[in-house]
Amino acid sequence: MNVEIVGSFLPPEGLMEAREDFRKGYIDPETVKHLEDNAVSDLVRRQLSLGLRQVTSGEIRRKHWDMDFWFGLDGISKARFDSVRINRNVESCCDLLRIIGPIGFNSAHPFFDDLRHLKGLVEDRAVCMQCLPSPADLYLAILLLGKIDVKGIYSDHESLMRDIARAYNATLHEFYRLGCRSVQLDDTACGKLCEDNFTKRLLQGGVDLIALHDDFITLINDSVKGLPADMETSLYLSGGDTVVPEWEYLEYPDNIMPKVLKDIKVDKFFLPMALDNDYQLEILRHVPEGKKVVLGVVDAHSPYPEDRSMITHMASMSLRYISPDNLSLSPRTGFKLTSHQDRGLTYEDQWNKLSELQEISDTIKI
Repeated sequence: MNVEIVGSFLPPEGLMEAREDFRKGYIDPETVKHLEDNAVSDLVRRQLSLGLRQVTSGEIRRKHWDMDFWFGLDGISKARFDSVRINRNVESCCDLLRIIGPIGFNSAHPFFDDLRHLKGLVEDRAVCMQCLPSPADLYLAILLLGKIDVKGIYSDHESLMRDIARAYNATLHEFYRLGCRSVQLDDTACGKLCEDNFTKRLLQGGVDLIALHDDFITLINDSVKGLPADMETSLYLSGGDTVVPEWEYLEYPDNIMPKVLKDIKVDKFFLPMALDNDYQLEILRHVPEGKKVVLGVVDAHSPYPEDRSMITHMASMSLRYISPDNLSLSPRTGFKLTSHQDRGLTYEDQWNKLSELQEISDTIKI
């Protein structure tokens, strides 16, 4: 059984120290970029040595898993709030999205340079995979969470959805032109709609949940529409901070996940699972025949060894719904955390985790 990655990796400790030195003005940006290039080179080498068929740049250059991509689109800029000190000995700051015009494709998006560098390192030894935040997450951030004021730019939801989808679609076509053959959309918007407290707040705010389900599905489908046949598309479905969505396979109006798995037109789904809950696997009933599934079964933020028997059991149970050729295993999330201070793994630990998962997958009888 194949092993895959969600996409992000922890940077080496030396790079983290260099970024802190840059923030303090001790080193120049060229030095930081050189260290980032070296870190990506090491990531690629180690991914290839593990036999991974798809490799990424590890999101090494990103500060935010989502906003860094959005900041690079036309019509979106970064707003920054800084405070002095709030009952702690570090400065408090936050990057926020600001809509300054119609959202659109940016031919000079910095992610393109990152992909060029990755392609030059990988050449033809593996597939270059590009991870992006889901367009549904951008739509949710704008409309529902009150993060952005778009008054005067978008008068209706339809025009906003149209521009987001067009910007994403043009970006994906450019990634393809640059040599990318696999794109992964990291989605928390759909997963959050599985959580009762979250949906309750939306309902209290007057949101039509059923219409929102349709908007998410339409937006993602329009974003990947018309891509070349050899460009694999995948959707990683997370519940946000809880990581594993509250999977429920029964088809009732408020349950978005059966609709997502049946109606979103991607080639592959990354589905994080809780090892102690076999019931979650019932959601696999809704995966159309022929589509690939990557089960997230390894804790990417804990240094402790995995329960091999539970991973083997869950993988074996999944074969009741998904053919062996279409089933792979992965960590539940990427290894990188927004706050490096909170991380539970070292740089080497993440490679040990992947090696352990590879050993486990080799023992599973198909």
